[in-house]
This record gives sequence, structure tokens and C-alpha cells, in this order.
Amino acid sequence: MNELPRTDIRTDSDQVIAQARQIAEWKEMRGFMDAIPDILVAVNSTRQIVFANKTALDFFHVADGSELWGRRPGEVAGCVHSAETPGGCGDAEACKVCGAFLAITQGLRGDTPVEECRMLLANGSPLDLRVWARPFKLEGEDFAFLSIQDISDEKRRQVLEKIFFHDLLNTAGGLQSVGEIMESSGPEELRELRELVTSLSEQLVDEIRAQRELLAAERGELQPEMGPVNTRDAVARVVATYLKHPACDGKTVSMSPECVPVDIRSDLPLLLRVLGNLVKNALEASSQGADVEVGCRMLARDRVEFFVRNEGVIPHAAQLQIFNRSFSTKGNGRGLGTYSVKLLAERFLHGRARFVSSPEEKTTFFVELPINS
Repeated sequence: MNELPRTDIRTDSDQVIAQARQIAEWKEMRGFMDAIPDILVAVNSTRQIVFANKTALDFFHVADGSELWGRRPGEVAGCVHSAETPGGCGDAEACKVCGAFLAITQGLRGDTPVEECRMLLANGSPLDLRVWARPFKLEGEDFAFLSIQDISDEKRRQVLEKIFFHDLLNTAGGLQSVGEIMESSGPEELRELRELVTSLSEQLVDEIRAQRELLAAERGELQPEMGPVNTRDAVARVVATYLKHPACDGKTVSMSPECVPVDIRSDLPLLLRVLGNLVKNALEASSQGADVEVGCRMLARDRVEFFVRNEGVIPHAAQLQIFNRSFSTKGNGRGLGTYSVKLLAERFLHGRARFVSSPEEKTTFFVELPINS
């Protein structure tokens, strides 16, 4: 692949305006493009918008195309990474794996790519896009048309279908198998099997409840119920729960010696959901015989930090996409784990989620929360 172009260079505003007018004056351009139901924008050689059709104006919530001129797609969409560096959209480290950025740069080179883009907005909302890029020249200048579809609902449906048709079916299948075994079991075996039925039933209900919570959270309908929570007790509950989880088979979960008991105000079920998702992800990423460590420490007088640590290391390209909905290191149709952690921790528990992953530090996810929320 050719080296990526400079990402911090922009065309000056006067030239952008001239380019925008040049494209707008293209014979019959406006009426034809406005008739297209997809989002359609044109960018110049420095990836700045110089044209947008009516669908694009509606999508970006602007009344006139001139409000977009000179800005880059991630900036008008509100991508969280577009404000990380002075260079804006395309200049941050995470942009190297952004499907929209790759489609645009390839299109400006003369290719006709189709890429999917997982974008996390500054307001915490996720956005999944499919981007087609087509190069064109006008009076000797290079441009690219971008045809964009919002596929967020499609991706959400794929993930939920995967969860219901895979995870829930596995759990229900386990219940069915135990039921068949019970028919031919003696009295001594029945007590153990009844405990297994109870455990699988609780797991099934918990998985369904988790998806209901996530849907409510995405719609902004989730109502946290804040109350007293002891940090050490919360960690102990998560450890006890996941020691019995199928993901823990051949592995273990332990409470870190660095686990202080602090009384805070939070929503205990949501906190357990956040920590549980992190522990489950860590177990699934761990090899046989590995230990996942869970703990909590004081950060300051008014904040605590929970952590979940495992011995694995996340590849750098995957690290750039952690917390994006629909992205998963476990393959297509997954990806709600870390996304839901960030959504619940930051939007509803008033905290902050982050992680580190390196050969020296291994992989540790952190959830920082206020003591009095």
C-alpha cells in the first residue's frame, strides 16, 4: 500500500469556497444529487467537504451546504477523535484504522473502495457507516465523491441476533441437556443437577436482562437507582459469579490484594454489569490456566477506580477500536462488551472507562467512579 498522505494539511478557505462553487455550478448537478436518497458528499484532495446533497444536509443537521465547506467528514459528524489533534479528522492515531478515512484516501488515489466505519461520537453515541468512494477530476483538480449509508441499525440487529441465536441458544441448550440427564439420574446426582439448572437459568435471565438494559441505555431510557455500594463487596460478588461461568472453564478469577473497601453511592446492578462484562471479556481473551484479577483502589478523596487485569496483550490495531460498537477481537457479530462498559460507566454512572495493554503492563481495564454520584 502507498504511504498515507499528510493528514494535517488543509486547503485555504478561499480555494475551498471556489471549489465548492465550481462543483455546485456543474450543469444539473444539484437536482440530480439531491434526488439520491443516500448521503452524498464531495471532498477535495485534502479531504475537506466541498459539496453535500440534501440528504447529507439533513443527516448533519445543517440548513445550507456552506456550513460544511472546508470541514472534514469526521468533524461534521462529531467523531470523538476529530478533536484529539490540531490536524483534526484523519490526524489522530485511531484514524489509521477508520474505514471512512481509508475509503477517502483510497478514492483520492483513484481507487473505488467500499469500507465500513465504526465511529464513536463526542456525545457518547455510536455510529456505523458504510462508505463508497469514487474519484473524479474537475478542471484538473482531484476530488472524490463519497456515498454514505448509516448502517447502525443493521449492525445493532446483527449483534443482537448473534447474542440471541448463539449465546442464549447455548445456555438454553445446556438446560435442555441437563433436563434429559435428570430423567435417568439417581437421587445422589439430582441435587448437583438441580444446582446446575438453577445456575443456567440465572445465566439465561441475566443475558436477557443485559440486552434489555443496553437497549434502554442506547435510547436514553435507563434510569439509574443510586444507593450505597461497598467496593470490596461488589468485587467479591463479581468474582463469585464468574467463578461459576462457562467462560471460566480451565481459568480462574481472583480478587486482587489491592482491593480496598470504600463506601460509595452508585447503581449496584449497573456496576456489576460493567465489571461483569470486563471479567467475561478478560476470561475469553485468556489462555487455559490463566488468572483474571479484579480489584479497586482509591484515586483521590472523591474517586475510586475498579480494575480488571489479564495476562494477554491486545494487538495495536485492535486497541484503536476498543469501545466502538460492533468491533470485537472475537469476530463478526460481537462487540457489545467494551462498548456497553463505556456507555453504562460514563453516561449513567458518571465515571470514565479506559484501558492499557502492552507486553510490560499486560491488559488492564479501568472504571473510575465518583464516591458520591
